[in-house]
Amino acid sequence: MKSFMNRVKNKLKREDGASNIEIIVWVVVVLVIAVALFLFRDQISDFLGTATDSVGNMDSRISQVDANI
Repeated sequence: MKSFMNRVKNKLKREDGASNIEIIVWVVVVLVIAVALFLFRDQISDFLGTATDSVGNMDSRISQVDANI
């Protein structure tokens, strides 16, 4: 385990090792976002559907408020 940590430290000191770590971090971030969107796809579509309905009904609500003024 100690030799493995020494190898990792040596790789991170060099430029090529840092770029590899950066690519790995980007891939992990993209995968986490993709999995989160996949898991919550139904909730997201329901939210967008109710938001669309709310925005669509604003015209009638504004007309009702104008009529009451």
